[in-house]
Amino acid sequence: MWWPFRSRKRSSAPAPRRSPRTTVAAPVPDEPLALDIAIVSDVGNVREQNEDRGRSVHPGDPATLARKGVLVLVADGMGGHEAGEVASSTAAEVVATSYYAHPGEPREALNDAVTEANARIWNAAQSDDDRHGMGTTCTTLVLRGHEAYSAHVGDSRLYRLRDRAFEKLTTDHSMVEEMVADGLITEEEARHHDARNVITRALGIHETVDVALGGPLSVSVGDVFVLMSDGLYDLVTDAEMGAMLATPSVHDAANALVERAKARGGHDNVTVAVIRVKAANELATDRETMEAPALS
Repeated sequence: MWWPFRSRKRSSAPAPRRSPRTTVAAPVPDEPLALDIAIVSDVGNVREQNEDRGRSVHPGDPATLARKGVLVLVADGMGGHEAGEVASSTAAEVVATSYYAHPGEPREALNDAVTEANARIWNAAQSDDDRHGMGTTCTTLVLRGHEAYSAHVGDSRLYRLRDRAFEKLTTDHSMVEEMVADGLITEEEARHHDARNVITRALGIHETVDVALGGPLSVSVGDVFVLMSDGLYDLVTDAEMGAMLATPSVHDAANALVERAKARGGHDNVTVAVIRVKAANELATDRETMEAPALS
C-alpha cells in the first residue's frame, strides 16, 4: 500500500529492517565545551510555503543545561491544506517542551518526547479532515557535555564532520535506503531513483511510531554536527557539504549550503542546522530558544 503525503514525498507501510545505530562514547578529556549554532530554513524556488521547521534550545539555567543539554531539531512536514506546516511545527514544539520536562536521561527523554509528538500529530489529523494524512520527519540532536544523543524518524538526516571525515549518523527510513541495504542498488543510484522520496516512517501517520535512537556518541572540540531536510542533500553531495563546512563561521556555512541547493533548482524547502563544538573560552551560541528564520 502506498500512502501519498504530498506530490514529492510518499510513505509505504512502515517496515523498518535495521536496528538504530548505537556508538559507545570514547573517553574524552574533561574540558568544558561551547556550541556555536546556526539554523537556516528557506522555502526554496518552487514551493509556495515552507513546511520545514528548525529549532534549537539552549537552557539558560545552568542546572538544566548540565542535566539535559542543548537540543537541536529539524522537521520536514507533509500534507495538503497547510497540514505539513502544522505537523512540523507541532513536532518542533512538542519534542522540545516534552524533552526538557522529562525527568529521565537524554535517551529515554528523547524517545518519549518524539513518541508524544507522534500522538499529538496523529490525534490532530484524526479530528480534522483537512489534516488527515499529515505527517512530518523529525531528526533531533542533544549535546550534553562530551556526549551526543539523537532521535530520528523519516528521511531528514544527521551528520558529523570530524577530522575531515563527514559521516552520516542516521539511516533514512525510506524505500531506497532499504534497497541499498539489501544490495539491490548503490548509494549513487539511490540519489536518482524514482522512489527516492518514498519514506517508510514518519510522525503522525500511524497511532504509534518506532523511534530510531542514537548515542551516546563522543563529542570533542572541532566536531561539527549538521541536521538537514532532504531539500538539501537531494541537490548537494556529501563531499560538497563536508568541504563547505570548512569555514569557521556556522552562519556562513549554513547559508552557503542553502544557497547551493537553491542554485541547483531548489525544488523543495531547504533547512539546515550547523553546530560547531568549541572550547568553552571560544564563542558559544546564544542562550535562547531560536526558530529558524525563513529567507526571502
